Amino acid sequence: MPFFLITMKKENVLKLNRDFRRLYARGKSAVCGCVVVYALKNKKGLLRAGLTVGKGVGGAVSRNRAKRIMRAAFDEAKLCVDSGYDIIIVARNRINGKKSGIVARDLIKAFDELSMIAQKRGDERENQ
Repeated sequence: MPFFLITMKKENVLKLNRDFRRLYARGKSAVCGCVVVYALKNKKGLLRAGLTVGKGVGGAVSRNRAKRIMRAAFDEAKLCVDSGYDIIIVARNRINGKKSGIVARDLIKAFDELSMIAQKRGDERENQ
């Protein structure tokens, strides 16, 4: 199954503390707008993601809303990303009141900064 058809299923979600610590310590980071993205290549060939929202974002309702928005934005933005990465998306306080489209645009900018954007395969075929 192509990686872009996989939503945030159980096996594609980072939940373990050791995974988060590994990404924070060894991963590259990019700050764009209302999110911070940490990314590191993995050996599994899957695109795995974890979401983090701190108490600085607000109360429980605000944090849950931020997670829903980030999940929807990631589903939109992951179409541009190569598979084989572990990603952590951290919400900043600025995410309050934002729509998922704006957050998706910030995610794509962060992915571009981290050189994670998939190359267009159609261009490669035309050159051969």
